[in-house]
Amino acid sequence: MTEHSSDQRKLSRAENEEEATHVLITSSDHGCKVTVGQIYRLERNYNNPHLFMYGEGYVLDNEGKVNFAVMLLCGLEFLK
Repeated sequence: MTEHSSDQRKLSRAENEEEATHVLITSSDHGCKVTVGQIYRLERNYNNPHLFMYGEGYVLDNEGKVNFAVMLLCGLEFLK
């Protein structure tokens, strides 16, 4: 789900995905059900530590569903 505007003012650009806590959607062309220009909290799945050292990133999309595809199919800026 998107973050409130008061939370957004505290965020700055992260150097990489590992230190990010949120993502800004810069493009979405593949039906990922997220809104361009919105900031979403970056969640992490730690169920597969052999592939994802810092957890596999995902967001909760506009329908409140877990969405891993956003990390591959959408343009993102990582924020912390």
